[in-house]
Amino acid sequence: MARFGDFDQYLDNAGDPLAEGKLYFYESGTTTPKTTYSDVNNSIPNTNPVLLSAAGRQPNIFFDGVAKVILTDNDDVQLIVRDPVGETATDFGDQWVATKIYNATDVVLGSDGVFYRSLINGNQGNNPVTTTGNWTLLYSVEWNAGITYQVGAVVTYDGEQYQSLQGSNLNQNPSTASSYWVLLSFAWLATATYSDGQNAVGTDGILYTSLQDSNTGNDPATSPAYWVGTSAAAAASAVAAAASAAAALVSENAAELAETNAETAQAAAEAAQAAAETAEVNAETAETNSAASAASSATSASESAASAAAALVSQNAAATSESNSASSAAASASSASAALASETAAAASEAAAATSESNAASSASSSASSASASASSASDSATSASASASSATDSANSATAAAGSATAAAGSATAAASSATAAAGSATDAADKYDEFDDRYLGDKASDPTLDNDGNALLTGALYFNTTTDVMRVYTGSAWQDVAISTNSPTFTGTVTADGLNVDGDATLSSTGSVTLTLAADTDNITETDVPTIIMSQDNNLTNVYFGIEGTAGTAFSGSVANYPYIKSTSALQIATSSSPTALFDYNGDISFYEDTGTTPKFFWDASAESLGIGTTSPVADLVQIV
Repeated sequence: MARFGDFDQYLDNAGDPLAEGKLYFYESGTTTPKTTYSDVNNSIPNTNPVLLSAAGRQPNIFFDGVAKVILTDNDDVQLIVRDPVGETATDFGDQWVATKIYNATDVVLGSDGVFYRSLINGNQGNNPVTTTGNWTLLYSVEWNAGITYQVGAVVTYDGEQYQSLQGSNLNQNPSTASSYWVLLSFAWLATATYSDGQNAVGTDGILYTSLQDSNTGNDPATSPAYWVGTSAAAAASAVAAAASAAAALVSENAAELAETNAETAQAAAEAAQAAAETAEVNAETAETNSAASAASSATSASESAASAAAALVSQNAAATSESNSASSAAASASSASAALASETAAAASEAAAATSESNAASSASSSASSASASASSASDSATSASASASSATDSANSATAAAGSATAAAGSATAAASSATAAAGSATDAADKYDEFDDRYLGDKASDPTLDNDGNALLTGALYFNTTTDVMRVYTGSAWQDVAISTNSPTFTGTVTADGLNVDGDATLSSTGSVTLTLAADTDNITETDVPTIIMSQDNNLTNVYFGIEGTAGTAFSGSVANYPYIKSTSALQIATSSSPTALFDYNGDISFYEDTGTTPKFFWDASAESLGIGTTSPVADLVQIV
């Protein structure tokens, strides 16, 4: 809206007030008159030209856009021309004016420094900062049916945000066209309907993905059949599972290391046994040694017993390693500690084996100088070595069993993971199959639906039950119709029984066909066994149509059309028996009644002559009788 002038006073060329001067207004660059107004709302038009006062001052002048203005004196002598004048700069976002009437889409600057867009025409006196329903924030992106949106575009509709899923997205309502828009509401709403694959944050703060369409009222935190968690918690669970598998592998490696250590201990025991055998040989050659050597030999035997005890400790350590390995396979959280304990025990086992070997060597050296007690010491040492070997074998077997247990545990974990994956796939397949069925059968509804249960376009062949008319309806691809026998060409085999028949149109019989109608008996007039039958038939050349009634008043026809009265299919109505007419009602109005042979009319009404002939078909008067 442009305002022309303000408190301007116009002067003539002599510098005097331009009394009763004139202002002519035209469309800019043309000679087309332009209407101006005396009020800001463009409701009271000025005259054109606008007359100045006696003091050369103008009245209020408002107009839209720009204009060309010509100033003349009272005698229309042109003084000056200005083109353009008015809104030569944009007025977008001018300060809101309470007295101005705004139209829809006008933009103003509110007192809070924010731009607002008018939602209605005739918007006057409604402060955009404090009133509702009349203005909207300019930067709010509201969905518009006339705008074509591309993939990824974000709009607001009914207070919620949606994102476009398709390009060329035109006139698809975000709240109903779920194949074109996805709701960007992050907090799960009990009243919202979610589609398959849509995300929402549950009441537990975890992000979930919907597993089904038409998913409403199912809290993601407590409805695993409808939602699957996709948040950091689910990721942490996956990480924990991976860590558990890694721990199981570490446990398995620890068990293998324990088995290796047990084998090493067994080899050390075998070496100790060999050393004992050597000591026995040496003892046989040193039978003459002194009693002091015997005492030393006793000490050596004691040390050998200690060596065997150390081997037993090694065995116990291996058993402890086995136990820790099994515990690690069952509880991955303690596997690292068990593996460390296993390694420590294995190290102790190796040290004990080394000590045993050293003691056995010392024992052999001492036995060389022993006297009478060497043989006994050697025998004891051999027994100790044998026990140590047996212990090592048991330890190896235990380690092997632990490794097998760990392997079985890992296999069980893998099988469980595969089973979970298969179950998730089965659930997804079941949801897909249900969705396909749900798109085909829409259930019961009170009226014809325009979209399927997911808000998508209807499929040809879709079904639903109409609860208003109690009929099943099918979608043809363009319209709904009742599920019924095809109206194109229904064909039946056998006898059709119906409690009523209404033929709306022509009924066609075969060239030799006939129709027999049996009427219900009227017990007031005829007996129950004398049921009248109406028979209609036609001859092979389609010339005559026969119409007869059987069973009336005790009269029965033989079934031959020769005995039926018939109506001949000519331009006249002929009542006859076989080929002998009894009466003829012609299309021109003539009426003939025949004698019993059906040869010559004996009673004839000539419609054109308005004459009646008895015994003649050519009456020459109103009534002619020939005797």
